Amino acid sequence: MPMKLYAHPDNYKTKKALICAKYAGLEIETPNGGAADQTGRVPVLETEQGCIFSSAAIARYISRINRCTALYGQNLLEGGMIDSWVEFCTHELEVPLCAWVLPVQGVFPEVPEATKCAKEDVKSAMTVLNNHLLANTYMVGHSITLADVSLFCALLDGMSLVLDDAFRKPFGNVMRWFTLCLAQPEFKAVVGDVKLCGGGAAGAAKADKKEAKPTTQEEKLKQEDKPKTVKPKSEPKPKGEAKQDKKEKEQDETKKDEKPAVDPVKKKKAVIKEGGKRGVEIEGAADMGGLQFFCTSVDEPEGDIELLLHSVKAMNEKSDPTEEERKGGSGHVGKMVFSAGVEQLAIVAYVPEDKQPELDCKEWIEKVLSLFGGKVVTDAKDYCQGVIPTDSNNNIFPLKIREALILEANNFLRKKGLFPEDNGDDDDEMVFGDDDFPS
Repeated sequence: MPMKLYAHPDNYKTKKALICAKYAGLEIETPNGGAADQTGRVPVLETEQGCIFSSAAIARYISRINRCTALYGQNLLEGGMIDSWVEFCTHELEVPLCAWVLPVQGVFPEVPEATKCAKEDVKSAMTVLNNHLLANTYMVGHSITLADVSLFCALLDGMSLVLDDAFRKPFGNVMRWFTLCLAQPEFKAVVGDVKLCGGGAAGAAKADKKEAKPTTQEEKLKQEDKPKTVKPKSEPKPKGEAKQDKKEKEQDETKKDEKPAVDPVKKKKAVIKEGGKRGVEIEGAADMGGLQFFCTSVDEPEGDIELLLHSVKAMNEKSDPTEEERKGGSGHVGKMVFSAGVEQLAIVAYVPEDKQPELDCKEWIEKVLSLFGGKVVTDAKDYCQGVIPTDSNNNIFPLKIREALILEANNFLRKKGLFPEDNGDDDDEMVFGDDDFPS
């Protein structure tokens, strides 16, 4: 029997509970009236055992139902951290945002002094979030939790109605995280597409820059009496000299903009060398940690999808133990490798033949690419290639999104039971990341 949630369908608090339900795999109906009349409160969640009211209590209850989703964290410490951010969301973000947003929605008349204070409080809260997300992909741990759901939903109306381009500009980390959350299918199913607020503050900014016109006769006279500074005119150069100077200046500027040509043979050699070394490192990490799959990034291909494929194939080359400098040797380890360039993030997924019954290479790369609207370039049972183009309008930059995608690739493997779980209770557990393998 599905649970019933009696709540205002358009309220951000209702969406918080519904997103959590999507993650928990629960079927929840949202009828009108009913149990809400018995308590006099909404929202109310009706279960077979009884009713729960208040949006915070409902969200916490749903988040704890399915522990596999880790919406309430992987351990007690993460659970406490999630509670901290949920409390922060309620008191530091939702209160000022409501004071700013609700008058715009016509719920009550605007009080200018209150709106002014609310804007400053929202800015302070956003600064805290932005600083935290500088070094973190998600609010707590390595996956979506109730902390992310709560903060995302609290910001939802603000992002659509009042947080314009100028206000959002300093908070690039928050916007990257917001876009990442929105790309999750569980979020998308509940909130759909979110249209961000445009540049509403631009007009006001321009108005401030304009010089105030004198209002009285006395002020006008004062302005007229101000001495006007006249720039001395420089003597004109002869026509021939002027043209020559201009031509030389243009040539100098062109030389500055030109980058030295890259030798494709040397570049490919550097790519293969880096890939070979990384292959040895992955082989060692897999043997020590018992890993079947590994996700990492390389630098040399610089976002070139074909060069990245050469790099991955170099990782998979059979290693010759007699060589002074071993290369490759990780062909038995499945992997997803990322390379960030200026124009795009290139991704290559590889699944060895013996692991193909357990993992579909195309399904794996499609899941990762879907987070930021990427596309599959080539697909096969063993190798798949994909790219995510840079999109400055949506704050999608290869270096910024790379770590989030590595985490997503690992999370996909965890759900398939192909990647070790982090239980947080093993002192001898070994965790490997890019910092352990310097290029």
